Amino acid sequence: MRILNRIPATILALLLIFAVTGACWPRAKVQPFTAFDQPFYLGIAYDLAHHGRFTNGYFFDRAPGSVPRPPGMRFTPLYPTLLAGLAALDPAFSRAMDCLVNSRGHDASCPRTAALPRLLQFLMLAGFYLLVQDIARQVTGSKRAGWLALILALLTAPDLLGYVNYMMTEITALTLATAAIDAGVRGLASPHGARWMALAGALAGLAALTRPAFFYLFLACSLVGLVLAALRRARAVRLKRAAAFALAGAVVLAPWIIRNAVVMRDARLTAGYGPEVLVQRIAFDEMSWAEYRLSFLCWLPDGNGMGSLLFGPGACHRFQWADRPDNFYAIGNGPLKEQAVAAAGGWPHMLPYLLHTYILPHLFKFAMVTVSLALRGAWVNRYWGLILMPICLWLTFRALRRRDALFLAASLPAWFMLLFTAGVAVNQPRYNLMLIPPFALSGAIAIEALLRRRILSDKGTAAFTPAGNLPGN
Repeated sequence: MRILNRIPATILALLLIFAVTGACWPRAKVQPFTAFDQPFYLGIAYDLAHHGRFTNGYFFDRAPGSVPRPPGMRFTPLYPTLLAGLAALDPAFSRAMDCLVNSRGHDASCPRTAALPRLLQFLMLAGFYLLVQDIARQVTGSKRAGWLALILALLTAPDLLGYVNYMMTEITALTLATAAIDAGVRGLASPHGARWMALAGALAGLAALTRPAFFYLFLACSLVGLVLAALRRARAVRLKRAAAFALAGAVVLAPWIIRNAVVMRDARLTAGYGPEVLVQRIAFDEMSWAEYRLSFLCWLPDGNGMGSLLFGPGACHRFQWADRPDNFYAIGNGPLKEQAVAAAGGWPHMLPYLLHTYILPHLFKFAMVTVSLALRGAWVNRYWGLILMPICLWLTFRALRRRDALFLAASLPAWFMLLFTAGVAVNQPRYNLMLIPPFALSGAIAIEALLRRRILSDKGTAAFTPAGNLPGN
């Protein structure tokens, strides 16, 4: 024990993290590069590496891979640029990417080699777990709560290591968003808060350049921060911090938006992908109210089996991803999309058409289905999320009543993203990995409270109170 006490806490945490992740990583499945959204990012990375041009990737172009594609802005640039840079350093990965693109994914013998990208994502995951521990320690003021949060978060390692092996944005975006939250929490607690808030804003901007949905989180945080700063006392200090966050994020985002304005004549972050995802989401509004009630069961972990057991075989098939023409995803990705594009007069007009035709006239149904889809995405790591979600939700409501700024800074961004993705996309847990830090934090607070109540019960001492509620915070 004396030896352990002499080892810095960060080193001990890293040893624990690498012990758990290192033991689980060899068991994580390695999918071919054609699985899920990998071809999008690898196609763009290929064009960057071979033609020096950011495109929409081969997936949207029937031309052979050797023909340069036109510039595009369907996706944000950070992750494909990272892959292109790693391909220059890892020849085996570069060859695997070239095989995928030149065969358009039809050559089953193409290798799945991506040693350097997977190693980098593995290290990012280790950094993410360190950030979870630091957030818990900053919010609660308790080192023990930090360790509890880390241990709880490490229970998700087998699931997250699957994303480490994918050439997709999950791990990069999760690490950047969590780092932004950690910096934001420190910015609220530190006397040098403006510096931390500027770092938080820059990291939030980088997260938005990795996954476009985080752009709306950055806008929401900037707006809420500026409004709250203007309404409260010590306005100069608070406004300085809020402005630092907003300005730093804007500086990070500006070059990409300027590029789109100059090259594409479109001063937005992305174009095209959003309406395609939204029409898939709108298809779920077609469910009957009986199906709506059933969705809460079917989208639970193992809900398919429970639905079949209680309501007969295939009771949940309309809610799933199976390649059947009558499920909601297939409808949104097929006939509804084709009908909407034709009626709107093309993709440039899709977003206002969907808003005025499908969402605003049926706003109540849209809101109710959003709630159901939010629950679908909340079960991160299956039963782990099912247990911790209600604890986190209760602690968030309590923090709102007590105006516990530190806990709210750690939890509200993830809740916002859960509702946002449920409203604009076919929500699923991998879109909501941001819930892991506040869920682990909430579990740590609950366990810490039980431990302190047991230790201090004989003295009549009050149970554990988060640091954000202590006098002087």
